[in-house]
Amino acid sequence: MATIPDSKFCFSFFNELQEFKKLIFSSPSNSASPLETFSQEIPPIDPLLFFYLFRESGQDCFYWQNPNKQEAIVAIGTVKSLIIPSDNTFRLSRERFSLCQDFFDENSSSLFSPINSAVKLPYFLAYFTFFSACNSDSFPVANIYVPRLLLTQANSHYFVSFASSPNTEDNFSIISRFFQEKIDNLYPWEEQNKSYEKITIQDNKPQEFLEKVNKSLEAIRECKLKKIVVAHGLELKRRRGFNIIKAIDNLRNNHPECYIFALGNRKNEYFIGASPERILSIRGKNLMSDALAGSAPRGKTPDEDHRLGMELLNSDKDRREHQAVSDFIFEQLKILGLKPKKEPIQLLKLSNIQHLWTPISAQIEEKTKPLEILGKLHPTPAVAGEPVEVACREIWENEKFERALYAAPIGWLDGEGNCDFVVGIRSALIKQNYARLYAGAGIVRGSNPQQELREIKLKFQALLQALITS
Repeated sequence: MATIPDSKFCFSFFNELQEFKKLIFSSPSNSASPLETFSQEIPPIDPLLFFYLFRESGQDCFYWQNPNKQEAIVAIGTVKSLIIPSDNTFRLSRERFSLCQDFFDENSSSLFSPINSAVKLPYFLAYFTFFSACNSDSFPVANIYVPRLLLTQANSHYFVSFASSPNTEDNFSIISRFFQEKIDNLYPWEEQNKSYEKITIQDNKPQEFLEKVNKSLEAIRECKLKKIVVAHGLELKRRRGFNIIKAIDNLRNNHPECYIFALGNRKNEYFIGASPERILSIRGKNLMSDALAGSAPRGKTPDEDHRLGMELLNSDKDRREHQAVSDFIFEQLKILGLKPKKEPIQLLKLSNIQHLWTPISAQIEEKTKPLEILGKLHPTPAVAGEPVEVACREIWENEKFERALYAAPIGWLDGEGNCDFVVGIRSALIKQNYARLYAGAGIVRGSNPQQELREIKLKFQALLQALITS
């Protein structure tokens, strides 16, 4: 475990830190005045340490990391944003994706006048709720914004930048001093919670979940739909609040193959998770999307793990569920005028679960609009059902809680249109000492209600383990 620096260093460092935070967060947001980007490459720093140090109460914050790919984005505060309010009634509207795309187009080339070339492009962070109508007051149904303070990691290169009014370049020298010091051994969250407080766990009526599965199977037998994803909630409560930083640290250590994310709003509420499902990734002219559906546990031995994987690959029920997802993504990309390609179906093995996985790729043109593609892909049958609109109507009318950001797109874009968006599964909404964990099961002909309940409980484990030891 890391050691804590001496008190003299800590006093000096945190004094300078507070001065720097006053500097960057006192500037007005969404200002019509010109804005410039101050940026530079810095020595390596743990992205979570950066998030811990610069996170500020009352500011939006964003954490994104794929440990295995050595990629990370950390952002604090907002310079310019577009927030879309909720629709009044249920509809599968794609208008919010188009409006966010318009915001991106208007600002991606004109928002900044970079002082140096270390970080040439503005980054846009964006998220969308599952439905365009949502009664939750935690997060809007769509939000796209440019952050005030940004850390980006790509392999061994780390860049930090912030947006401010002109003529403040000299003030940026403050941050240079921070990262010349050896602060990477400062992990305050490691020193807390030596003994973990008991957490109250309340399962939201397993019998209710089984009844929803049986009702869904009846609708499938009546040919009203082919598949529906039934979501379930698990509530956690503790006397004091959850340690968000420690929970994120647990997620990235336990699930380094996943995309670790955390969205924080100005009320200090968080939506966090470890998602294996990439709905849209663009690098240059290369587009990638994952068809991910059909699940099985990991084995306790290599032989058992292989057997469970082969059973999943040969399961008629799971392959039908998976086929619906891969066909949907493939067809939506064709409708957009692309020529997608599918790789052979394979296993994606995670730490505690394995999935059927079909990577889908396509070549795109420069004029392609990422958020409009995203609007065509969300929601896929992996999180909604088939036909998508029929399944979504059933979900809207029969689920007893708001999905909000659960199973919805979360990600980022840069000024050249590169992007990564994942589906907000294996996730939890945290409000101080309360957390709601989300998980869903795809129901098709042949689904067994008790087996689906076991799958739900398996999917809860990622967040349950992260929060219990936070």
